[in-house]
Amino acid sequence: MKPLKNILVLFCSLLMLAASCKKEKSKNPIDDLPPATQTGANTFGCLINGEIWKPKGGLLDRTLDLSYDPGYMGGTFNVLANRLISQGVKESITIGSYNIKSTGSYVISEDKVIIYYSNSKCTYLGSEKDNVQTGTLTISRLDLQAKIISGTFNFKLEKTGCPTIIATEGRFDLPIE
Repeated sequence: MKPLKNILVLFCSLLMLAASCKKEKSKNPIDDLPPATQTGANTFGCLINGEIWKPKGGLLDRTLDLSYDPGYMGGTFNVLANRLISQGVKESITIGSYNIKSTGSYVISEDKVIIYYSNSKCTYLGSEKDNVQTGTLTISRLDLQAKIISGTFNFKLEKTGCPTIIATEGRFDLPIE
C-alpha cells in the first residue's frame, strides 16, 4: 500500500507543479501590439476604442505602405494601413502631413497632420466640416541614411452621425523606400 501512496503523492505533486507553471494569458491588449521599435521593422499598430488594430489582409492585399519625400513641401509623410475584416470589408487608417523634416511632435490638424479613417460604418476625413480631429503624431526617428522612419501617434475622431473613434498606443516603424 505504501508504494501506491508514494505514487499518488508524486502524481499529485506533479499535477500541482504543472498547474502553478501554467502561463496566464495577458489581459493587457497593449502586449499584443508590435513593439515600439526604431529599426525599420515594417510594423504598425494601435488600439482603436481599446481593441487591437493591426494591418491584415489577403494574399494580394497591400496592408501597409509608407511614402516620404523629403524634398516636397518640406517633407511629405503618408502612412496607409489596411485591415481586412471579411471578404470585401476593410478598415483603413491614413496619417498624412507635410513639413515633416525632423523628429518631434506634431499636433493633428494644427500642424497640417490629418487622419483619414474608414470602416464599414463611417469615413472620417480631416478636411470635412463636420469632422473634428485631435491628437499627436510623434516622429521619434527620421533617418534618411538608414532609410527608417518611426514614431507614435494617438488621435480622436468625431463626426456627426458616426461613433467616436479613439486611437491610443499607436506606433509604427517603417523602412523608407
